Amino acid sequence: MSSNYQIWLTFDGEKQQILLPVLPETINWSCGSYNESVKISGLGEITIAQNRPAYVFSFSSFFPKKPFRNISTESLIYPSILCQQILAWKNSEKPVHFMVIGSNINMFCTIEEFNMNENGGDIGTIYYSIKLKEYREIKVRQIKVKNNTASVSDTNTRVDNTVVPKTYTVVKGDCLWNIAKKHLGSGAKWKDIYNLNKDKIKNANLIYPGQVLKMP
Repeated sequence: MSSNYQIWLTFDGEKQQILLPVLPETINWSCGSYNESVKISGLGEITIAQNRPAYVFSFSSFFPKKPFRNISTESLIYPSILCQQILAWKNSEKPVHFMVIGSNINMFCTIEEFNMNENGGDIGTIYYSIKLKEYREIKVRQIKVKNNTASVSDTNTRVDNTVVPKTYTVVKGDCLWNIAKKHLGSGAKWKDIYNLNKDKIKNANLIYPGQVLKMP
């Protein structure tokens, strides 16, 4: 691939980012079909078109232990740390944002496979292969009826791969309702936070700056 390309994997609303230091030689990009073939008497075989399946991407490269000419990053992160981060993303319930700068690949994907190995002559460098699958949110169909006529529209849901923090440190002006609304999506979930922190919250209406709360 051209050195003008960059490959990024990001997570948690772009807060966590990996710029691949070594570009793969090739990226395999596949898209199958759910179309169905049906044989009808007198007509022969016809094809019924269906929505396409998700795109699948796969490639192999390595995380070098030592810098060398033409790497994509200005500084190197230790290979085992990068692998641990990718594995953590794979095992989460959120997709990663997969971007190939210089191409039209820019979408959210789940990490389907991530395989690693080390060679005896280059201890510390980790060779890997990865398989990514396009992630698409469920479309909610709305049906409107007017004057005995029904119309159907699809509502696209924006992909959200932000991660709820495991703990939260209270700041001035906070209340359980606002914390729940900001980090859990609904202020009504304040009781979930309260129930996890009864050992330090004696009154749900009284929390103090500096308190570290467990989050659901």
